[in-house]
Parts: sequence; structure tokens; C-alpha cells
Amino acid sequence: MLLVTLAVLGVVPAQAAPAADVVILWAPGLDVQPVSSAARAAGAAVIDRSPAPPKPAAIADILRRGVEGYDKLRYAEAWKILEEAREAVDRTGAEGMSAAQLSDLFVYRSLLRKENNDPTAFDDLIAAIVIDPNRTLDEARFAPDVRENLERARMAVASRPRATLSVDAPAGCVIAVDGSTAEPSAPRVAGTHWVRVTCPDHAPWGTRVDVGAPNTTLVARPVRLVPPSDAELLIQARTAGAAAVIAAEVRGDVATARLIGLDGRERDRRTVTIRGGLAPLAEAVRDLLRPPVRTKWYQSKWTWAAGAAVIAAAIAIPITIAATRDPAPTGASITLPGDFW
Repeated sequence: MLLVTLAVLGVVPAQAAPAADVVILWAPGLDVQPVSSAARAAGAAVIDRSPAPPKPAAIADILRRGVEGYDKLRYAEAWKILEEAREAVDRTGAEGMSAAQLSDLFVYRSLLRKENNDPTAFDDLIAAIVIDPNRTLDEARFAPDVRENLERARMAVASRPRATLSVDAPAGCVIAVDGSTAEPSAPRVAGTHWVRVTCPDHAPWGTRVDVGAPNTTLVARPVRLVPPSDAELLIQARTAGAAAVIAAEVRGDVATARLIGLDGRERDRRTVTIRGGLAPLAEAVRDLLRPPVRTKWYQSKWTWAAGAAVIAAAIAIPITIAATRDPAPTGASITLPGDFW
């Protein structure tokens, strides 16, 4: 009986299940691998509900095809392609373009206008210099008269006043002007410019703006990306057969991990600051996934007290039984000789 009791008290339970069966992620534009690895290591499934990044406009490739068309003297085709590039530049704020590429767009538009004897060809050279005041043309590629016209445009732009462009955008957004991420408030030549605003939790935003002296303020209001609601999370959790779910969301520099039961009640949460990656959020998710700490039955003082009583009984009962069955007398008598006195 003693050996049985000790064996029972020494039972080691199987590893406990994680506090949630599913982790649902929402981290637009970020690498979710650290969080996914932490969740799977704890035994939870991962569902990434982050919005897919928008398909790039690939304006630089469109520009390249337009330049090839010009070089092959297919002027009508080249104009059509470069117009497609200009429309994309206006729509996206010159997505993926450098200042040199954006300037090239207007240089080649000017060359095509000149082939058609369009008097506005010089205006495109003005636009090219406003975008990139240091723009030069390769002598081996461009005719002398084209280079001369570009210098005339540079002189005309030099007489223009400088202006300041202020962009009012949500906090945490990256602002690019004419393909450069330099401070938008830096002084620049008055004229037409292109602004692109990108934020982790907003849709990309871009536009063309005419900057006039002394300053211009542009209000950028990109559409905020909305994470799935708790109701949607619960539906997805129930569909996956989960007993609880962790919702891990990133908003700007702040990430939140919430443990939610299928009754919709929040059981626990962690809030961390994100800088340089999702490692802090991964640690928060790992912490929430740890099984709840409960006193195991074999660690309870009452269990050990009961076990001690069983052990004591196991020892005492055989001794008692042995004592009751012993035929030997329990007392002693002394007989003295009759003549002792």
C-alpha cells in the first residue's frame, strides 16, 4: 500500500494546452514571421488577416517602354505609353519613381511634342527642371539643340521664387515629394510637384500639387485600414473549432495582443511598442499563450495531508493487527521461595 501511495503522488501530468487555439494577426506592411513562429511553437494555429499590399503601379517600367518607343521612332506609340505613365504619376504621387525618372518622363514628352511641332514642348522641359534642378542630358544621346533648350529652361526656373510645401498627414506616415523622401517643408522651386504618402495602417495616397510662393499646405487624408471586428474574429475562431482566440493587432507604433474567449469577453491583454520589427508583439503573444497557472492536484497541501494519513495508516494497521494476535502474556509475576521470610 505504501508503494502504491507514493506512485500515485509521483504521477506527472501531460503538457497543458495553450491558452488559445488560434492567433489571428493584423499587421499591415510588416513581417509577421516572429509572431507566427511564437504562436506555432506554443501549439496555436495562425491566421494572418493583414491586408495584402496594393499591386505596384510599375510606372518606371511604363516609362522605359515609352523611351524605347521613342528611340525606335514609334512616336505615336511612345506618346500613348508616356501619357499612361503621366496619368499613373498623377494618380499615385509618382509611386516608385526617383526624381531623375520623373524628370525623364517630361524630357521625353517634350521631345515627342517637338516632333509634332507642339509649341508647349518647352513647358515640359520647365516641368523637368522644377522636379530636378540639377538635371543634365547625355551629349551622346541628346542633340545639341535639345541640351540648349534644357539650359534655357534651367535659366527660366532659376528666376522663380522658392516655396515651402507643408503636408498635413497622419502621424507615422512617410512623405515623398517628386520621388524623394526629403523633408516636404524643405524649400523648393515653385511649380508642379508630386506628393506620395504611405502609412503602415492606411491605404497609399498620392496626388499632384501646384506649389506657389511663399508656401502651400496640402492636406493628405489616406483611407485608414480597418482590422477585423471582434465578431468576425469569433466567427473565424468558431469555424476553426477554437476554444479561445488571441487577436494581435498593430496600429502605428503600438501593438496589442488580446486573449478573447468564445463568449466574446476579453480575458487578458498585452500592449507593446513596436520599433524595428514585431519581436515585442511575439513575446506578448507567447506570454498570453502560456497555459493558466493552476495548482496541480499532487501539489495541493490537502492531497499531501491525505497521502500522509494513508501512509500512516498503512504503517499503523499492520502493527495493531500483530499486537492483537500475539499469544504471549502482557504481564509478569515473581514467585518467592516459601522460606524467604
